[in-house]
Amino acid sequence: MSSHESPADDAAIRNLLGLTALLGDTGDPEDYRRVYAPDATWTMGPAKQSGADEIVAATAARRGDGTSGPGTGTKHVVIPAVIEVDGDTATAVSHFVFLAGKEIRNAGTYHDTLVRTPDGWKISVRDITS
Repeated sequence: MSSHESPADDAAIRNLLGLTALLGDTGDPEDYRRVYAPDATWTMGPAKQSGADEIVAATAARRGDGTSGPGTGTKHVVIPAVIEVDGDTATAVSHFVFLAGKEIRNAGTYHDTLVRTPDGWKISVRDITS
């Protein structure tokens, strides 16, 4: 823990990371506004979304083509490995597995930067590597 980190911050960030995975599996795309900052970026390889509007739209597109979300039989399993808080910013590194039934469709690492907002912690940068 950094000198500015509290157990409450660590718990809140772990809950946010878990909620993000759960929303990816069961939530409505608009629910992502609860976990991403308005100016957040989301990057996985060449795919990049800038701002919550683009993140929500890309999530809706994945739902539309059956890639993920309710009814697809997919699930994100996320294990936060390291969280470091420094005042009102934090970084988190988490490992993930994306399952379709019992088949592993993808696995990799989330590299997140988070910001404390009046509504709690939000993801401001998510960089996904496989």
